[in-house]
Amino acid sequence: MGFSAALRPSLSVTSSLHCSKLSSRPTCDWKQKRLPLLAVTKGRGYSLFIVKSILNNSKSSVNDNGATEPARILLERLFAQSQKLEQGMSRDGQSPKDFHLFLNLETLESDLQAALTALKRKEDDLQDAERMVVLEQCQLTRAKDELEQREKEIAAASSKREKLEEELKQANLAFASQAGQIEDLKLQLKERDKEIAAAQSALSVKEDEMDRMRNEMVKKSEEAAKIESELKSKSQLLNEANEVLKKQKIELQELKEAIREKDKQLETSMTLRKHEEEKLKAAEAKLQQQTMEWLLAQEELKKLAEEVSRHTGEANETFEDFRRVKQLLSDVRSELVSSQKSLASSRQQMEQQERLLEKQLEELEEQKRSVVSYMESLKNAQIEVESERVKLRVVDARNKELERDLSVERELIEELQEELKKEKSSLQQAIWDVSFLRQNLEQKNAEFGEMSNVLQSKEAELVEAKLEIQHLKSEQASLQLILEEKDLELSNARENLEQVNQEIVELKMLMSCRENQLIQATAFLKEKDEHVQKVQDELNDTKIKFSEAETVIVRIAELTNRLVSSAKDEDNNVLRPVNDVSHELMHQLVDRPSNDFRLQKKQLETELKSTKESLKVKEMEVLAAQRAVTIKDEELKMVLGRLEAREKEVQRLKEEMVEDANDLKKLYALAQERIGERSIGDLAIEKLQLEAAQLEIEAATSALQKLAEMSRELLNKASMSVQADSDTSIFVQRSSDPMLSMIENNECFTEVKREVARLSALTEQLVKDAGIVCAQLQS
Repeated sequence: MGFSAALRPSLSVTSSLHCSKLSSRPTCDWKQKRLPLLAVTKGRGYSLFIVKSILNNSKSSVNDNGATEPARILLERLFAQSQKLEQGMSRDGQSPKDFHLFLNLETLESDLQAALTALKRKEDDLQDAERMVVLEQCQLTRAKDELEQREKEIAAASSKREKLEEELKQANLAFASQAGQIEDLKLQLKERDKEIAAAQSALSVKEDEMDRMRNEMVKKSEEAAKIESELKSKSQLLNEANEVLKKQKIELQELKEAIREKDKQLETSMTLRKHEEEKLKAAEAKLQQQTMEWLLAQEELKKLAEEVSRHTGEANETFEDFRRVKQLLSDVRSELVSSQKSLASSRQQMEQQERLLEKQLEELEEQKRSVVSYMESLKNAQIEVESERVKLRVVDARNKELERDLSVERELIEELQEELKKEKSSLQQAIWDVSFLRQNLEQKNAEFGEMSNVLQSKEAELVEAKLEIQHLKSEQASLQLILEEKDLELSNARENLEQVNQEIVELKMLMSCRENQLIQATAFLKEKDEHVQKVQDELNDTKIKFSEAETVIVRIAELTNRLVSSAKDEDNNVLRPVNDVSHELMHQLVDRPSNDFRLQKKQLETELKSTKESLKVKEMEVLAAQRAVTIKDEELKMVLGRLEAREKEVQRLKEEMVEDANDLKKLYALAQERIGERSIGDLAIEKLQLEAAQLEIEAATSALQKLAEMSRELLNKASMSVQADSDTSIFVQRSSDPMLSMIENNECFTEVKREVARLSALTEQLVKDAGIVCAQLQS
């Protein structure tokens, strides 16, 4: 960036530098003279003549490719033209040419503008080159970042590879432990089978006992049901008997009450009879009395009749009394008749009642007899009921005992059922475990069958694999030699790179010095640009004054023409002093700035020589850097070709490993025919060994793939590092340290060498592992 920044104003300022140096000092002296316009026009015409000569020479500075020559050639021609011009101006008698230069001022300005445009084109080209440098520097930083990322990825890949190796070792250990676990599982399966057989036999025995106990329970339950039914029937009979007894008791009580009532009725009837008899006796006595009274009354009536007759007077009175007595007697007679009738009826009723009472007494006696017999039967029934109750109590006790036994047996049966459920669940679990183990065994047997097929194919190809492994070992030895040669080539390339890095460091130092010089030159050129601007302003003023001088000269010419027409003698006398004055003025104007211009020209010549030498040195350095870049490109192409050959060899080894695997499968297929009489354990061990061999083969193939990827990454790294070295050798920044870039390049090449050495070590280890695996498979 510093180099490009220093080059930007340098080319655009070079033309202004020379003009400012040519016109800086004469302006101060010419202002004090009487004719400044002529002096200024002469100096400007001289500088424009120089620029025109440069442009005329630059038109022919085109090579066959159409590109312009470097600026140093233009500067050299500028120096040559300036020297020629100085020599021409130092001579005498060149006043018409100088006057002609004054007249061609405008054409020289256009030529100066053309020179400036050419210099601007150069500056644009330099800016484009600077942009290219910036882009390439960005690409370089991006490439460095990618290299660092690649290094991180390589480190991660190496750590991942180590982890995978550890996981592979752990997988092998786990595989061996799985083999032991499979054997343990087989032993456990056999023990479980024995335990299941014993449990099944014990379960069958317990089931038989349960069936027997169930049958006994069924029998006992049937007996209990029968006993319960008998008890229920007997209890029903007892209840019926009790009800009958209760009914009979009630009937007896009713009969007793009826008997008691009848006794009471008899007693009452007897008392009534007695009362009636007494009444009858009383009535008879009354009747007898009444009859006696009636007889007495009749006698009295008779007596009264006699007395009536005697006493007729008193008869009416007594007649009424007699009527009353007669009525009374009729009433008494009717009562007596009714009483007789009632007595007769009462006698009849009494007789009937006596008969009924006799019948009732007979019935009562019969009932008493029946009640006595019934009481006896009741007593017998009560005795029987009590005996039945005793029997029932005994049966109840037995039933309770049976119920207790049944409850105990039920509890036992429930416990046994729970135990059976537990044993069934454990048996089902064991059966499930056995089925799971059998499935695992079937799966393992299927895998073992597949592996046995693979082993049959592998055993057939084992011998060929050994031969091929020996061949691979020989090839590996040759590859080792090739790798050693490559290591030597890499060491040579490293030495070359170190030399190139040293050259680059020297170039960087030179470039830094040149940049400092260019910075100083740019500062000086800026000052010259300011002087050129001032000179440009003064040139504008001189143009105006030059036009005024032309008008003055025209007037002087007119005056001279007038003087010629007036008199030839006067004309000769006048023209001589005018010509003398003009010649003197021109010599003074030319002599005064010539000394200053010579000093400025010498300074410019020294500066141009120094810039020319620096440009030549830089061109040589650029050519040397380009040669180094081409050499590095060729070396990189060689390394790429070798790495591609190595990739092809790795691919070929991978294909050979795949072919080895196929050959091992064929060998295993051939060997499977011989393994008919081997045990399952041997087959399982062989299966495990075969799986371990397959895992190692897969690990070897994956390692080969990783090696191929690592080689590609190393290739990319090497290419990026070489490109970075080439870029840094051509375009160097001012702020960058050359020692750091050299150390980084050395580190890149050491890393490449280390990775290649590790690649060769890994290939050797893989070949050794493949030999060990094949030896194990063969054993």
